[in-house]
Amino acid sequence: MLKRLAALFPSSKQILALYAVGSFICSILLFALFLYFYLLRDVSLRSDQAYLALTKQMEMIFVELKHISKEAQLTCNEADIKRLRRATFYSPVFKEIGLFNANYQVYCTNLGPRDFSIFSSITDRIEASPTSRTVSLVKSHTLGDSTILIFYKGEHGIGVNGLAPPKNLGNFVNRWLPPGYAYELTLGRQMVVGNEADIHGSILDKQARRFDDLAMTLAVYLPERYYWQLLKELWPYILLSSVFVFLLFCLVRWSFLYYRRSLPQCIKRAILSDAMEVYFQPIIALDKTATHELEALIRWYSPYHGQVSPLSIVEISERLGLIDDLTWMVIRKVGNFYRDNPELLKDIRISVNVDRHSLIHEDFASNLADIMTEWPELKGRLGLEVTETTALNSIELPLMVSRFEHIKALDIRLSVDDFGTGYAGLDFLRRFPYDTLKLDQIFIASLKDDQFTRQVLTSVTRLAKELRMEVVAEGVEREDQLEAVRELGVERVQGYYFCRPLPADQVLDWLRKEQDKK
Repeated sequence: MLKRLAALFPSSKQILALYAVGSFICSILLFALFLYFYLLRDVSLRSDQAYLALTKQMEMIFVELKHISKEAQLTCNEADIKRLRRATFYSPVFKEIGLFNANYQVYCTNLGPRDFSIFSSITDRIEASPTSRTVSLVKSHTLGDSTILIFYKGEHGIGVNGLAPPKNLGNFVNRWLPPGYAYELTLGRQMVVGNEADIHGSILDKQARRFDDLAMTLAVYLPERYYWQLLKELWPYILLSSVFVFLLFCLVRWSFLYYRRSLPQCIKRAILSDAMEVYFQPIIALDKTATHELEALIRWYSPYHGQVSPLSIVEISERLGLIDDLTWMVIRKVGNFYRDNPELLKDIRISVNVDRHSLIHEDFASNLADIMTEWPELKGRLGLEVTETTALNSIELPLMVSRFEHIKALDIRLSVDDFGTGYAGLDFLRRFPYDTLKLDQIFIASLKDDQFTRQVLTSVTRLAKELRMEVVAEGVEREDQLEAVRELGVERVQGYYFCRPLPADQVLDWLRKEQDKK
């Protein structure tokens, strides 16, 4: 059993190498694509998170400025300066806070009194803003570097401006972006703050979020270099995945081979490739002056399932819609058997089993005629044993009669097989022109001990003779059964008492010995 299972797995070095390379390539592609689409989604989500965080922070800043504006006066005395210094000290963002009046004149800061005007470009934006606020980037004389100035004009005309290092705003963005993502926070066309990630190389994606009320834009970049860096870090997982994919390939191959080597598929291939064998069981003539006959029986040994039962072959063939193909295969093999042994088989008739469903097919008779033309050796020697498993309906009945007439015109003998079982009864004999009636072995087995069976078979045998039909008893395995069927007047017998089904070469030897006896 283990050897059979092992045979299902790839064994050649070439296939294993192909699987290994294919698994490795597939793993790389899967991880590369997954990482690419993951990063595209991630950079979008993180951009939204950074945007929301920065928006929330800006709202808190304006709340702080609004609170300062409410407490502010149009004076700049010691108390006012002290109040601004206290606000600056406790502010998490601002380094300097100032006040301006309705004319946008800065008059007081936490550093002391001041007297200068705010740029008109800034005042215009404040006036245009529905919330009376804006942000600007200027060079600070206090810090000596570019700084952010945030302006808010209160309802009573006193405004507050706060000066903050750009880095303070950048901190709120850095919390949501990994170090590999690049970003720029711009005010108009000027960059307020950005990180040190590479944005000058190839960029896989860019996400932009705009703060419309503040004329600010947050742009987040996904550098290609960061993508390759992450992919390199995933190498251990890629190798582990390639092992898994390799095993998956082997499993798929095993499943495919198991499917191909499953019984229905094996039977299908065997039928379509004529790979099945035909055995022959002699039908013995009790009259020593008459010649014996043969019945062709299908036999098949599967390399994966062992010897397969003929009943299983027939049932699966019917399920697969290949029962006709099975029949034609057997008849062709019988034709070749005649062709290869013309002298020994010249007086021997051979019968082949055929299902009633095959007979009512429209093209059955024409296909049979084509085979008879191709193998003329079959003419006058071929017989068909019809198995009746279901009752005929009103449509099938005339079709069956028509098919029988065509078959009889081809000089082919017809036998009713397994008489007494299924739907083969007396009415069945009356309707169809059979040449031979074969008594089922079930009745032969109980013939000696069952008086009712004996009476029934006696009547059936008498009826068959009146209809000019030969009677064959199947399943004769003991001498007492042979004597019982002799008493019934049966002309021919078939069973293991005389001979089991034999392959072609052995049945030829058997026929030679029988001829020598005569």
